[in-house]
Amino acid sequence: MKRYFLLSFLLCPAFFAHAQQADTLVKFQKGGKYGFNNAAGQEIIPAQYDVVGEFVHGVAPVKVKGKQGFVFANGKHTAYKYDTAWVKGKFLFVGRKQKQGLLDSTGKEWVAPVYDEVKPERDGYARIRVGEVYGMVNSKGKVILKPAYDMISGVSHHSVLIYNGDKCGRADLQTGKVIGAQYDKVGPFKDGLAWVQQENKFGFINDKGDVVIPIMYDRVGNFNEGVAPIGVSGKFGFIDMANKTVIAPKYDNAIIFQNGRGLVKLNGRVGFVDKEGKETWTDSPPEEVKK
Repeated sequence: MKRYFLLSFLLCPAFFAHAQQADTLVKFQKGGKYGFNNAAGQEIIPAQYDVVGEFVHGVAPVKVKGKQGFVFANGKHTAYKYDTAWVKGKFLFVGRKQKQGLLDSTGKEWVAPVYDEVKPERDGYARIRVGEVYGMVNSKGKVILKPAYDMISGVSHHSVLIYNGDKCGRADLQTGKVIGAQYDKVGPFKDGLAWVQQENKFGFINDKGDVVIPIMYDRVGNFNEGVAPIGVSGKFGFIDMANKTVIAPKYDNAIIFQNGRGLVKLNGRVGFVDKEGKETWTDSPPEEVKK
């Protein structure tokens, strides 16, 4: 945990150098204390701190009476009660007794400093670690997933993949519900269904975790417009959400169904097929194929 200790962050000019292009307040010293002036040399924040860092995104870490916190460009400040305080990106990290936490953009404690590691994620979530296991906290600081997982993926559409051993599930971060934790892999929910993999076969589950399309296919893709690509014995076609064949598996690959047509490959050609089986071939592969 030594990388989080004390004022090496506050005193290292290189750590804050990138912020100077966006923040104009500069520190000054008076009577052994530090404060901040604006670019014209006018005092904005009185000299009252024992140690200060540079301003980053309108906030600076400071130390007073042995404790640390943050001061904002308007002079408002957080509580000075932490052992460490530092800015990383746009996030305000704090530490106490070698544990990490986060403050929000107003200086309010978002994640209490009780975790071994805290990592902000997209959409206002944060990943937390206790020992060797991980959990998730939402934007209000509520623990949505208790630290119990070997690994957690990045946030996507308010959900994450969770891993324990060689098994995988998907967790809804708005409800905290974990679905399909017994599978080898779990895909994203599209049209209300997510593909799952178990022993090299694929099927689909609903948002309750029920298997609604048997785990019987060699390969599958995501549902779109109520249709998903599937692979059987090296050939590919499309099924609907009731597991009925929409386009028989006869292609070398079936990629996605959109705008009423399935994107397919056959004998080196790329084209489209509609639900009636009408095919249209093109010499210019769409972006989905190029990727």
